[in-house]
Amino acid sequence: MRCPGLRVWLCVLVIAAGLAGWSGAALAQPLPKAYHIGLQAPGQGTVHLYAEEYGQGRPILLLHGLGASTFTWRNLIPELSRQNRVIAIDFKGFGRSEKPFTQAYSPYDHANLVLDFIRKRGLRDLTIIGHSYGGAIAMMVTLRFNEVEPGRVRNLVLMNAPTYRQPGTAFVDFMRLPVLPYAALMLMPPELTTWLSLDKVQSEKLHISELRAYAAPFYDAAARHALITTARRIVPHQMESLTERYPSVWQRTLVIWCDADRTVPVETGIRLVKAMPRAQLKVLTGCGHVPQDERPEAVLELMGSFLRG
Repeated sequence: MRCPGLRVWLCVLVIAAGLAGWSGAALAQPLPKAYHIGLQAPGQGTVHLYAEEYGQGRPILLLHGLGASTFTWRNLIPELSRQNRVIAIDFKGFGRSEKPFTQAYSPYDHANLVLDFIRKRGLRDLTIIGHSYGGAIAMMVTLRFNEVEPGRVRNLVLMNAPTYRQPGTAFVDFMRLPVLPYAALMLMPPELTTWLSLDKVQSEKLHISELRAYAAPFYDAAARHALITTARRIVPHQMESLTERYPSVWQRTLVIWCDADRTVPVETGIRLVKAMPRAQLKVLTGCGHVPQDERPEAVLELMGSFLRG
């Protein structure tokens, strides 16, 4: 069941009806090794992140976007894990990870926990795949490792990643308002909040069961706090000095973008590839901000060729 072309009020009714008992077709997924791991980062104490591991081989780490979780990779994991050890994590405050009621949700806070995760899991010769906000974190992690442990990261795959300063989206701008975001997220069903935050193209392609999975964590007040606080602090401090270091990223990098992305425009991907010495850009047609939901087969084809190279 989908909601293309419907007015918002009608789509809400359709969603509400679906929540009463429609579960959708189950996706065939390999069984993961799932665990929580205690990590340390400056100013955060110990934070427990949730992770899932699949397959064996050279490691791949998957980093999701703002408001998402490991669920966002469901269409890619079965194929990627055929010949690789695939690890998906939930950022602090998202999915099934710990959700402290603190202000430590800046990009640097998230990146520092990912750095500690990679070290504690002993990951080397690593490919990092990051979507949207996760792509920006992947860049920060790679820059830091290139300074202190250059053997850690082998390749990068960045999808629709906000790696340069840009105008805020309507969703992020709303999250920055005082008080109102907390009230709105408390009063609205998480399914409706999630649907309103989606890219238009993605919202037309998601089944209701998938919408429910994206929305489920936000029944928790701590998850709503994490979303609001991460959105409010989404732009890194000293971002210009950060972007000036992009030419130092020597890793082979595949940059995937959707031509209809209205959240992070394709011009960002073009600019990024010009700055990085070993980057290539592949633009997909007929998708918006979430290619792993909207064009998973095309994404897998591009990744497969890149990883074999």
